[in-house]
Amino acid sequence: MAEAGERSSRGVTRDDVARLAGVSVAVVSYVVNNGPRPVAEATRARVLDAIDRLGYRPNAAARSLTTGRSDLVGLIVPDVGNPYFAALAQAVETEARARGVNLVLVQGRAGQLAPLVESLSGHLVAGIITAAVPEAAAEEILRRDGIAMVRLSLAPSETGDGAVLPDFYSGALDATRHLIEVHGHRRVALVLGGEGPVGGLTDDRFRGWRDALAAAGLPTDAVIRAPWSLAGGRDAATRLVTDFPDCTAVFAGSDQQAIGLISGLHGLGRSIPADMAIASFDGSPEAKFTVPPLTTAGVPMAVLARAAVEGLFAPGRPAEAFRPDLVLRSSCGCL
Repeated sequence: MAEAGERSSRGVTRDDVARLAGVSVAVVSYVVNNGPRPVAEATRARVLDAIDRLGYRPNAAARSLTTGRSDLVGLIVPDVGNPYFAALAQAVETEARARGVNLVLVQGRAGQLAPLVESLSGHLVAGIITAAVPEAAAEEILRRDGIAMVRLSLAPSETGDGAVLPDFYSGALDATRHLIEVHGHRRVALVLGGEGPVGGLTDDRFRGWRDALAAAGLPTDAVIRAPWSLAGGRDAATRLVTDFPDCTAVFAGSDQQAIGLISGLHGLGRSIPADMAIASFDGSPEAKFTVPPLTTAGVPMAVLARAAVEGLFAPGRPAEAFRPDLVLRSSCGCL
């Protein structure tokens, strides 16, 4: 229910906005609160124009008392220092502002999100987007408090209804095919995060790499497991040249691993791409500044962010996967 007498710091009320826009106070409320009822785009534009002309600023505290929720959206990422998640957070913040809500960014590891979810709920967030896997305790808090959650950029096995993610399989498939079909490599290694035996790999990036090689009749044994980090990629370089000396190309599961690989291979006296061609997955901003610049399956950050924010306000949507664009640079032998 709208509060007709709610005043901004300048003394302008929703009544004033409604009169200028030629709509009811309730319609102004729907525009300000992004619901609960839809508003025609032309009407929304008139209301927003009136808000801008009058300098109306909704009282956030009053609105949260009325709606039970604030104009805040929570975003949980596993590592704020990782350029991929930093770029993803920036894209989500841009989309959130376009919807009239503000972003609260927090860092949390998979399986340890319950305290963060409890805190965000206490701040009456309108919803939570998470790029870290929530555990059962975190999901119970969401159910208890009626908070919508969208899982963003997680592996398909860790998603559900409303999830938004890159098409990991297609990105890996395209990058590996490029190394095979365009540059003629016959031995292409894989560097991928995680632990455990190779036979236990279920990551879609592994499947895309494997299927591209299998379709070309090439071996799929050159797999190196390494942490999803710069250091992990650097250490994988030594294992690559030692365990698989006949490999002339490598697909890395993340830009961070690939950047570490480049550093490690340079340290071992290997030239890129003459001795080892490299392609990776992410499309983080740093990829264009490596030496040589990194070819990568670029995740459409803005598209993912828009779908994730929209998903908070349209619960029940099916999961969506968006195909990356292969960004060609010098590390694979292009340009």
